[in-house]
Amino acid sequence: MRDEPYTTASPQDLRVDKEAIRATIAEVRHQNVHSFLMLRSGQLIWEEYFRPGEADRPHALFSVSKSFLSTAFGMAEAQGLLSLNDKLYDFFPEYAWTADSDDKRQVTLAHMLMMGSGFENNEAEILHAPPARQTLPERALAQPIIHAPGTVFNYYTLGSYLLSAVFSKVYPRGVHHYLRHKLFAPMGFGCSEWESDEDGIPMGGFGLRLTAYDLTRLGQLYLQGGQWQGQQLVPKQYVAQASSPQISNKDNGSVDWVAGYGYQFWMNSFGGFRADGMLGQYILMLPQYETVVVMTSRLEDMQKPLTAVSSILLPGLN
Repeated sequence: MRDEPYTTASPQDLRVDKEAIRATIAEVRHQNVHSFLMLRSGQLIWEEYFRPGEADRPHALFSVSKSFLSTAFGMAEAQGLLSLNDKLYDFFPEYAWTADSDDKRQVTLAHMLMMGSGFENNEAEILHAPPARQTLPERALAQPIIHAPGTVFNYYTLGSYLLSAVFSKVYPRGVHHYLRHKLFAPMGFGCSEWESDEDGIPMGGFGLRLTAYDLTRLGQLYLQGGQWQGQQLVPKQYVAQASSPQISNKDNGSVDWVAGYGYQFWMNSFGGFRADGMLGQYILMLPQYETVVVMTSRLEDMQKPLTAVSSILLPGLN
């Protein structure tokens, strides 16, 4: 039996047009959407699943994992385990030979979180290479820096893995264990899984599995400035930083991938911010509407659900 932190309400009770929700779902349902959940003012007003057993099935989140990783960094900084101003290479003295340029020695954890590390993006080659004598962190750290840190956005999942490796340095049980005890348990999450490398380091940028219902908890936590049932689980200042533009991504594509990037969160063209994963995994956080929308999917066109929310759902919120 799941822990249910929300009261439920009808859309009408919270000034939401029910037909706008239905039309939004109808617009994306045929694309293989698996779930659609919506909160307003901290109340659950819609919960619908489109596959048998989906409500209880931990879903592959792909890059939504990054936003959970980011949250752990905000919590760990408040604990004094690390600082976002810490230099990346200082955590890896065993690979000192890889810090072979001034730019590399200037990369901070904040640069990594904002996808502004400046690394040449060879992640596909490195992540899918056959096992080698070098560890995955060593191979990643050895990659060249081609932009001054903090100057150019480059979406770099291998960088999120390096952040997870950093986390394992300051908390040896790793970021998944940390979140399970420091965040998931206090918030009533159900079961979770996180894919790890050969050394047990969670992949960081992908590999986390949670139910769609549990995704709403992260969204509501951020809308509440990191507070949950009277506990300040994530520092309010970090929530504000993570969910605000930290670097320009104006050359990254179109519409909702060029509105800015925070600390492992995307900014929306229609306001607010989101956790976003391949094949259509979304936690949309819309502070201006006191609203959270969660979708899990297996779709090709990732823009279409965001367009449906902005053009169909939001006009139905009063």
